[in-house]
Amino acid sequence: MDYNFETAQPEKFNMKTLDCETLQRFCGAVDVRDTREEEAVNGVLPQLVAVPQSEESALSLVAFCGREKWAFVVRGGGGNLHIGAPPERCDLLISTEKLNLIHEHDEGNATVEVGSGITLLALDEKMRARGQYLPIEYSNRASLGGAVATDFAGRIALKYGAPRDLVVGLQTALSDGRLVKSGGKVVKNVSGYDLNKLFVGSFGTLGLTTRVTIRLRPLDESGAICSANFSTFSEAESCAWKIFDGAFEPTFLQLSSRGNAHFMEARFDGVRASVEAQIARLQTLNASFETETLNASSRLLLPDETPANIEMRARLPLRRAREWILLAHEKGATQTIWNCGLGTVRARFDQAPDIASLRREAETRDGHLRLERAPLELLTPQNVWGEAMTDFFLMQRLKAKFDAANVCAPGRFVGGL
Repeated sequence: MDYNFETAQPEKFNMKTLDCETLQRFCGAVDVRDTREEEAVNGVLPQLVAVPQSEESALSLVAFCGREKWAFVVRGGGGNLHIGAPPERCDLLISTEKLNLIHEHDEGNATVEVGSGITLLALDEKMRARGQYLPIEYSNRASLGGAVATDFAGRIALKYGAPRDLVVGLQTALSDGRLVKSGGKVVKNVSGYDLNKLFVGSFGTLGLTTRVTIRLRPLDESGAICSANFSTFSEAESCAWKIFDGAFEPTFLQLSSRGNAHFMEARFDGVRASVEAQIARLQTLNASFETETLNASSRLLLPDETPANIEMRARLPLRRAREWILLAHEKGATQTIWNCGLGTVRARFDQAPDIASLRREAETRDGHLRLERAPLELLTPQNVWGEAMTDFFLMQRLKAKFDAANVCAPGRFVGGL
């Protein structure tokens, strides 16, 4: 599907006079309003907020931005909008909240095709009513499109994978007016290039994803969350490795360290007999674990957290995470949250640490680091993402191919893309 600029938008205008009424006239079924101060994207306040009412109007809007060189940032629930460098410019904030229809639920193949603006909460609840669920952890306002754009699945990615693994197909509006469809509606789809993996985790810098087809899972018979406190990090780490090396299959395993307090949580899901057997083995391993039983309707909500002043995420080889965690605490981290089986560590700071030094320490351990939350003066592309890697020229070529107008969240990604 292509967008015809000549027939759909023949009228020209002076960009200086553009207002809500003008944008609605050119793009059809789009609600437009002025922005509020709290809608700034890392300090950059868009001129307008646009809410397309359908996929067709979303495509018209993105094509319009491409032709007139209006830069935009896409917002789903907005929960992860702080991740990334400030945009070079942002004329328009495009909200996908109305792109929330469930187009097709294929129960046999355990997939659902749905608008990208639907909240994960709403989608998960609808699927649970039909005996399946969405294997992504979420906050109350998070959208599916936002999870896809940031490749975020939460702690349970340990067992089920991230959106990069779960997305079967995508439909994305490009700034040149094209509507690109990648993947398909079923899991086994091997024809052509896997464009899904280009769009997943691209932070909205290639286009606006309007529709997602994603895998589901059947409801588990039983579930439980087990938790325990440890007096030392070494004791907690030793327990984590015993779980991974033993007869356990945790849905997630997380260790939070704050000062001398170390709190571990493990979740188990599946057949009731298997879950009960794992809980019994865990109690044998460490009798201090307490258990909260879950039922099949238990939602995958992320725990509530007060945002830290500065927060970064390091991804490290499993057996080298310990070294970086201890170093982060030495350099002032007030809390580290280690998803043990994933090798990801979130470090939270009250005061600005030496970001470059922490990044070097991650890289010398074959890892990498991303600054996710910080005061605006620290949010440079280099601080957020680090130095561009040797494959950066390929990223530049892909950006030019999919967003030649350079209007899709310019400057937000690696190397200022």
